Amino acid sequence: MNQTETNSTPSDDHLLEHSYDDIQEYDNPLPRWWLAIFWATIIFTPLYILFFHFGPGMLEIDRYDEAMMLATEKQMAAILAMGEINEGTLVSLMDDPSMMNGGKKVFVAKCATCHGMFGEGGIGPNLTDAYWLHGAQLMDVYRTVREGVTAKGMLAWERQLRPAELLAVSAHVGSLLGSDPPNAKAPQGDQVERLAPETVAAAGEAPDDTEAHSETDPAGV
Repeated sequence: MNQTETNSTPSDDHLLEHSYDDIQEYDNPLPRWWLAIFWATIIFTPLYILFFHFGPGMLEIDRYDEAMMLATEKQMAAILAMGEINEGTLVSLMDDPSMMNGGKKVFVAKCATCHGMFGEGGIGPNLTDAYWLHGAQLMDVYRTVREGVTAKGMLAWERQLRPAELLAVSAHVGSLLGSDPPNAKAPQGDQVERLAPETVAAAGEAPDDTEAHSETDPAGV
């Protein structure tokens, strides 16, 4: 072996003791740039989780839902200007996953304090059973959310929510009927059947059962 070959061959100290198929492996350190990236990802991961899952950051699905909410808001603003909001409008929103996700987020942020995370009731009434204080039809729900029940302490949310958010959260509340959550509050109000949109349209408007039944009843839909 000449001197050139000797200088180009790593020292035997770098050889690992094991071998596979008569092939020995050199114990060489990883490149520093690779190690730098490796440690950077370890440091970045908890910061990412804290910012996007527990902080102000928005995940891609949240950005998408927000974009869809803004797009729908423009559409709904035009519909509101023409006075065309009806039972069918709210039913169609219940088939839109983005709007329902947006409505659920609004409900959790604004309504769950009184009505429970799953609509099971708390300070306010249970939103999942067939008993209603202010009307069972979807337009009744929308009107109650929009105008509030000031005598019972429920805010008029039209002053704090965008039009699309009002529609989305109303549709979400409508979807809670029959969901049977745990620890549901006892029924309040009258048992009223929710009618199909075409039945409500044929009747002209939803039955008027919006009067409160007791001064001690909590605020709610």
